[in-house]
Parts: sequence; C-alpha cells; structure tokens
Amino acid sequence: MTNNPLGRLEAERREPGAARHGLHDMLEELDRQLIELMRAAAERVVPTTDAFLAADTHAAAALIDADKRLTHECTALEEAGYLLLATQSPVATDLRRVIAVLRSVNDVQRTGNLMAHVVESLSWVHPPSLALELRDTIRQLGAVAGDMLNDAATAWTEHDPLAAEDLERHDDQADLLQKMVLSELYTGAQSIEESVSLGLIARYYERAADHAVEMARHLTFFLTGDRLSDRNDTD
Repeated sequence: MTNNPLGRLEAERREPGAARHGLHDMLEELDRQLIELMRAAAERVVPTTDAFLAADTHAAAALIDADKRLTHECTALEEAGYLLLATQSPVATDLRRVIAVLRSVNDVQRTGNLMAHVVESLSWVHPPSLALELRDTIRQLGAVAGDMLNDAATAWTEHDPLAAEDLERHDDQADLLQKMVLSELYTGAQSIEESVSLGLIARYYERAADHAVEMARHLTFFLTGDRLSDRNDTD
C-alpha cells in the first residue's frame, strides 16, 4: 500500500515544522485502505472454495501466502489508526470513525485467517471424493459468504448506514447452509475425521459471513452512533 496515513504521521513526527495534513484527509485514507482490504478478503472466498473442492494444493499454498500478506497489511492499518488516535485526538463522529475502522480491520484479518484454515484442511479431507450434494452446499456457502463480504465493502464505500440490516437477513441464509452441511454429515458417509473437519469448514464460512455483518454494524456505529449489536442483544 502507498501513501498510508501511518507514513504521513511518522513523517510529521520526524519533521515537526512540516505542514500537517488535515484530519479529514487522514480519515479518508483510513477508509480507502480498509475498503481495499475488505475487497481483497472478499475476492479470495470463491477461489478458496474452488481450491478446496478441487483439492488444488498449489492454489491452496498461494492463498495461504496471500493471507500472510493480508495480515501484514491489516496490522499496518491498525497501527495507523492507533497512531492517529494518539496524535490527532479525534472526537465525536471522527472518533467513532477511527474506532469503526479499527474494529473492521480486525474482522478483515480474521476473515482472511478463516479462509486460510479452509484450504489448510486439505491435509485431512479429500473433497473430490465427497458427495455431490455436499460439495454443492459448500460451494453455495462460500458464494454467500463472499457476496456478503463484498456487500460490506460496498456499504463502507457508499457509507450506507442501513446495510447492516440487509446483511443480517443474508446471514440467515449462511446459517441455513451451515446447518445443511451438518445435516449431510449426520448420514455417516464420511469418516469421523472428515466429518469433524467439514463441520469446522462450514463454521469458518459462517463466521466469515458474521464478520461481514459486523463490519456493516461498525459502519452504522460510525455514521449514527447506534450500536446495533447492543440493540439486538436486548431484543
């Protein structure tokens, strides 16, 4: 990534006399980098699913390497956010914005880690031997999770405070597909080791969908001050 706010703030700290960049520009840059990382995570979901179902170990290795790079970039953005808090002392909406970015980048990193876990499961599972119905359900689960992550990135791009509610409805579909995978495992067609691994894989996708919802909730918090997770917990 280039022109990141961390680099800008460090340059200012080294050169106290240099003109300070506006806080608004820094916040816009945080947003831009977060959206870029969200898109990167979203775009890896379908290739991850394809590599897993094809048992493509070469593609799996490349995806694991990509996750390591994503983790590094998420850490850099997180550090930039904390440095901005320490040096700019944002308040009100600006403070909520930085907090939302910090929370969302954590969701991005965890999503990338979950997708790496999917392809790492090839050490224990041979997907081409699975029943066609089970493979199709896993493919659908991956597609739904990927779409939700892309929708979360679009919500951040458009600053859509209502996106969280739409994503929560889509999350119900991810939950249903996860349950379908588990139901198919109860047939006993797979070994115990495969069943455990496939159950975890379904959970990885379901959690990725949850992270998409959380990123949209963080956006709503930034834009409105409404903590949707707190509100929903009391329903």
